[in-house]
Amino acid sequence: MLDIFRSDAVIEANRSRAARWDSLAAPLAAHPKVRDFRHRGMIWAFEVDSPRADFSRWCFTEALARDVLLRPIGRTVYFMPPYVTSDADWDLLVDATLAIVDDA
Repeated sequence: MLDIFRSDAVIEANRSRAARWDSLAAPLAAHPKVRDFRHRGMIWAFEVDSPRADFSRWCFTEALARDVLLRPIGRTVYFMPPYVTSDADWDLLVDATLAIVDDA
């Protein structure tokens, strides 16, 4: 099973994909309510400045209403996309998250 990582060059493909996605997420990273936008491997995280005491639950619910799945813990939001995520899917995730951060 792990041979697929070698034969399909999964790690190299993900490095390329992650660099491209960082670029596509630049508007989110630059948002005035977003702090410490970062990624490691195929996981992205950032903090959201929000006065909402219920931010985590609210953010999760708002994301579902926009057809995306976010992993907020406290005021930190995580993106953990599957390897099959397309650039169009990533754009949807970033756009939906921008709308949520705007409303936070």
